[in-house]
Amino acid sequence: MPRGPERPGSADAPTAAPEREFDVPYDTGALHGLPTGQLLAVGRPMPEAFETGYEEEEEQRRVYSQVAAVIGSLGAAASLFVGWMLPLSLAAIVFGVLGLRREEHGRTLAFVGIGTGVAGLVFSGVWIGYYAIVFGAISTA
Repeated sequence: MPRGPERPGSADAPTAAPEREFDVPYDTGALHGLPTGQLLAVGRPMPEAFETGYEEEEEQRRVYSQVAAVIGSLGAAASLFVGWMLPLSLAAIVFGVLGLRREEHGRTLAFVGIGTGVAGLVFSGVWIGYYAIVFGAISTA
């Protein structure tokens, strides 16, 4: 059964809700604020508590490359005089590769560690070859 037009005062008539702020379309051309306040934090300076933690974290990240550079330098210098420093040079190469993979800012020290580790390997190889010739493991003829 068809009903007639509803009257505004009747109980069946829908009441118009007041227009809310988020129902307003964004393409009105007027300046307006976004519904979230997340973008407001972009320009704020970092508190000092966070800055010191970040710097400490950066220093902790450079441990592998620093260890590689120190061990590689010691291994290369010691391999000039004795041939049994081969493990030290191998450790320098391993720490250098770990430094390259895990650290963003310690790349120079990691390359120093890898380079001195390879140099130590070469020096140790020369000494091992010399020992093999001297002690007769390799014939010279």
